[in-house]
Amino acid sequence: MKKLNHRVLAEGEVTGHAHRANAGTLYDRGGGTMLLDAEDGATVTHEEHAPIALDPGKWVIGIVQEYDHAAESARNVAD
Repeated sequence: MKKLNHRVLAEGEVTGHAHRANAGTLYDRGGGTMLLDAEDGATVTHEEHAPIALDPGKWVIGIVQEYDHAAESARNVAD
């Protein structure tokens, strides 16, 4: 794992907004996932919704996908 020098969990491809953690250490795990080590907990902020409180622990962050049953395909959710 590679330690990252920021706490940006995901950047919006459409809006330019970002989900950011206010505490903890973020690592790149490879394969499109990250690990947030927040032993004292953290708060995730984003410009378009209320803050989200995270309990203390290790959190795996990945890209959320949505499945289109009519097209029988999956795609990454865009922000």
